[in-house]
Amino acid sequence: MSRATLASRLLHWFDRNKRDLPWRREPRDPYHVWLSEVMLQQTQVTTVIPYFERWLRRFPTLEALAAAPLDEVLKLWEGLGYYARARNLHATAQIIARDHGGRLPETVEALMALPGIGRYTAGAIASLAFGARVPALDGNVRRVLSRVFGLRRPTQAELWALAESLLPHRRAGAFNEALMELGATVCAPRAPQCPTCPLRAMCRAYSEGNPEAYPAKPAKRATPSYRALTVLLVDEAGRVLLGRRPRHGLLGGLWEFLSSELRAPTADGQLSRAYQPIRPTAARAFTDDAPDLAELIFHRTGLKVTPRRAARLGVVKHAFTHFKLTRQVWLIRLPSPGAQPRQVNGYERLIWAAPEEVERLALTRSDRRIWELYRARSP
Repeated sequence: MSRATLASRLLHWFDRNKRDLPWRREPRDPYHVWLSEVMLQQTQVTTVIPYFERWLRRFPTLEALAAAPLDEVLKLWEGLGYYARARNLHATAQIIARDHGGRLPETVEALMALPGIGRYTAGAIASLAFGARVPALDGNVRRVLSRVFGLRRPTQAELWALAESLLPHRRAGAFNEALMELGATVCAPRAPQCPTCPLRAMCRAYSEGNPEAYPAKPAKRATPSYRALTVLLVDEAGRVLLGRRPRHGLLGGLWEFLSSELRAPTADGQLSRAYQPIRPTAARAFTDDAPDLAELIFHRTGLKVTPRRAARLGVVKHAFTHFKLTRQVWLIRLPSPGAQPRQVNGYERLIWAAPEEVERLALTRSDRRIWELYRARSP
């Protein structure tokens, strides 16, 4: 089967089998294409659809997104994970509104100059939204190409060159999307549906009878686990103290309850840099015993609190992509109004928030679960 035949068969299959997805409405809106490609990174289609539709109800245009405050953007993204995507969407929208007349650039090079747009996303936007004859190589496409051409350990350069060589002269965007669709619905990582594949006649992995062997999977590394101490500090008015995480880095810009890592210090007295999500700038370790709660609060805020009414609220576990986190959660109720924090150690801001304000803020997923634990105890 020639490469021209491959493209023809794949496009014929795609025209008859593609899923009806909200971002595929014709004519293609570049803003919708960009948004969907960013949301679909590391996230399944079924999860993305309601977020995509809700997002467009609130930010129907790129200009509306650019004008919105970051807090609102992060709140709408809450639960979708990988929050750098939302921050980059917001930053890029502002750049486009300011420097590009509100229109996404049409070339791969210009798109890659914007925050959060790498080579794959740039190729997807340029080909799907603007009809450019450029490849778009995501995980699904890598898997399809590796299997069809029998590449057990292909390099990125090899795959990009192969993807570019396969592009038809017409409908390059549809061809890219067809490869992605085939990988997502037929040529799955496990139990691929080979009998329904339009490319099985030329697929080397299929002819060998072991498509799951392609591409070779790297050795799996052990997932590190970390522990954290978290305090819900609630004043007499029911307000809770929250800290906003630095905007750059994991979970940047989100709000969390006062937290710090639970680990033994290294030989030089500092905490390991392997885990930084809730590590204060002046690092130190804490135990999960009540006596350390006052020290944690003082270390983070400069406030002196006597935790006479400390109570264990529970344990919250959360799995990130590269590590697992277990948070020991305590509740301390103050008999007086919350004082203004004297310092902000590791946070951008500290605020006392009433319950209705907490509901409006963008919290990390594990902090949202902690808040639900607290609300169940104190409705």
